[in-house]
Amino acid sequence: MVLSLKTLLYVGCGCFVGGVLRYLTGWYICHRWGITMPGMPWHTLIINFVGCLFMGLFCGLAAGGLITCPNLRLAVTAGLCGGYSTLAAFAFENTQLLREGAYLTTSAYVVLTMVGSLIFFLLGNSSANMILRG
Repeated sequence: MVLSLKTLLYVGCGCFVGGVLRYLTGWYICHRWGITMPGMPWHTLIINFVGCLFMGLFCGLAAGGLITCPNLRLAVTAGLCGGYSTLAAFAFENTQLLREGAYLTTSAYVVLTMVGSLIFFLLGNSSANMILRG
C-alpha cells in the first residue's frame, strides 16, 4: 500500500459519502421507522450490520478480482464502509449506557454487535462469492 495524496483523496471522498449515508440512515431509522426505543441504540446496531454486510461484499469482490484498482478498493472499504459504520458511536453509546447503570442492555448491545457484525460480514462475503461464480 502506497500512501499518496491521490490515495488519501480516494479514501476521503469515500469517507465523506459514507458519513453522509450514515447520518441519513440513522435519521431515517429514527424518524421514519420510529425506532427510538430508550436505552438501546437500534439505529447504530442496524447501521453497523449493514456496514459490515457491504464491507464483506466489497472485500469479497476485491479478492475475486472484480475490484482491481487499489485506490477504488480503499475508497469503498476504508472510505465508504469505514465512514458509514464506525465503532466510535458504539463505544460512546456503551459508555453512556454504563453511566446510566444499564449493564444488561450494554452487555446485550456488545454481544449483538460483535456476533451480528461477523455474521453480516460473512453473509456479504458469501454474496460476493455467488456474484463471482455467476
